[in-house]
Amino acid sequence: MRQYVILGTGPAGTAAAETIRAEDPKARITMVSREFTPFYLKPALADHVAGRMARDRLVRPDTPVLQDPETEVRAGARVYRVFPHESRVLLSDGTSLYFDRLLIATGAAPRMGRRAAELRHKVFTLNSFADAIRLAGAATGAGQWVLVEGEGHTGLEVVRAFALRGCRVVYLTSHTRFWPPGSPVARADVLEKLLSEKVEVLFDETVLDILDRNGEGYRVVTSSRRAIDAGLVCEAGALEPAVGYLAGSGLLVDGGVVVDRELRTNFDNIYAAGDVARVFDSEHGWIRGNFGWESARDQGRVAGHNLVHGGGREVGAAEPNFRKLTGTKLLERWRKD
Repeated sequence: MRQYVILGTGPAGTAAAETIRAEDPKARITMVSREFTPFYLKPALADHVAGRMARDRLVRPDTPVLQDPETEVRAGARVYRVFPHESRVLLSDGTSLYFDRLLIATGAAPRMGRRAAELRHKVFTLNSFADAIRLAGAATGAGQWVLVEGEGHTGLEVVRAFALRGCRVVYLTSHTRFWPPGSPVARADVLEKLLSEKVEVLFDETVLDILDRNGEGYRVVTSSRRAIDAGLVCEAGALEPAVGYLAGSGLLVDGGVVVDRELRTNFDNIYAAGDVARVFDSEHGWIRGNFGWESARDQGRVAGHNLVHGGGREVGAAEPNFRKLTGTKLLERWRKD
């Protein structure tokens, strides 16, 4: 009876667990999540902040692994180190988990601006269930000012959440990382939409300082020495694979956990999938990351099968779901009905 350990309970980890259970019915599966509510709809977090989705609708109580007595879910547990040569995962509370097969599916976290990172006790983020609950409960109503420093799809989603909530939003971003990439026409459409929603977009400005206005909001000083008063400050940088705990492990990491097309790492019994993985094809010379919930789920299914059988299924070179969050599909998420 094999022991599988899955780090992460997002779409990749959950899909892998379901696949493993279907193809290795007697397996023991342990899933680890640093979150206390591990199974939820991450793409809908911004909708909860916007007031368009209730908290209980974010949670996924029908997740099959929750009904599986042979699957242990360790919620509120942080991975501290991975020791591949010992087939062991060390949690921050000192607990060791031993595995026959390991899947790394810890996702990604938004990059923070340098100065905002130093002042992180004054800023919000939106990358977890707890973040969404905290933001939704913040005192930001119609007409109140919110400053968002961000980039990419992550930044745009946070701006959308507050704009739909009726807030006045100032968006600090960069021309090079403004979403979506690669299409000047689509980028112009998105910018036009932001301006129509009265979002003030400040290109190539960053947070220089955040001053507390006696508990009544903040004064943000930007890199151009512009002073902006806001009731709330949010950081929403582009996502970066969460790999800090892999330092010194011997696993190959280069902008994410490097895997082959079967999602296998440089250790035969360790795989990675979803936002944390970087797929490298040495034969054809391409490398790509994951993008989005559906792609992570697809990779999880591939990884689950290969964990059981030692390989056999591959991911493709193209990102099949990329266009779903660009162009007209992206703008549809701003509808207020």
